[in-house]
Amino acid sequence: MRRSKILYIYSENLNFFYLVNRELNHLNIKFKILNFGDKIPSIPCVIITTVKELERIESPNRKVVILSYDKNDNFNQFILRILASYRIGYKEQYSNLIFSIDPGTKHIGLLIYLDDYYLNSHTIYNKEDLIIKIKDYVQGLQKTDDLISLKFKFGKGILPITRNLINSIYSLFKNRSDMKFYLIDESKSSKIKIYKKKRKIPKHEASALVLSFRDGIEVNILSFQNGIKYINSKKLNKQNLLAENIENSNNILSFGEIAEKVLNGKLSLSESTEMLKNLKY
Repeated sequence: MRRSKILYIYSENLNFFYLVNRELNHLNIKFKILNFGDKIPSIPCVIITTVKELERIESPNRKVVILSYDKNDNFNQFILRILASYRIGYKEQYSNLIFSIDPGTKHIGLLIYLDDYYLNSHTIYNKEDLIIKIKDYVQGLQKTDDLISLKFKFGKGILPITRNLINSIYSLFKNRSDMKFYLIDESKSSKIKIYKKKRKIPKHEASALVLSFRDGIEVNILSFQNGIKYINSKKLNKQNLLAENIENSNNILSFGEIAEKVLNGKLSLSESTEMLKNLKY
């Protein structure tokens, strides 16, 4: 289980404060304001400031993480580092990113795990924005000299769209050795309603969450068509796909509870997948 840390904004730069405040509110992340002259907290926390103001912070203890922003930094990627520190915990280097993608003609559901825990989700309206999002997550959460492991789980969806997305992502990160693609049977994934803190999450993001729990078939650019044929042949067992009876009234509460715990950081993806495999169909 991951515990969210307390966030503090420590800055007199009004423009910086406004931008960070806007993004944290959008992410529904609570924070406190730390004024200059205030004592640095002794509890585990994350302090957000600018590089210019960093020197004004007296030596904090080891429990305090300081994230400082430079005007030349990519602001979106800086926000992702704040999000990761808050939801997953600060690390000098994270190990892996998992992107679960539900492709469609008008909407794309995207859900992201960092080091096996839920990080964020989006509803995206075109391929270009999806590629930008993925690129920001990868570049923002890895060190340039130590590449993070990448896994992409795609709903089979409309085949030309899925193939095109896989080709685009492969081209973007083609020099990586630790990158895998999986095709998932998305049957009934869009019919399942999932709640986070009693609020229903958007349909396409919910579909991406359901897909993330399924094993699927590993594919590459050359084996894509074989993967489609294998899924269509229905040789994959129901347990791995969480398929036919996931809407069964005896399962829906258990599934919903597990999904909510994943979204709230109380269960990892690995833990939840094992629990779901034990559901009775």
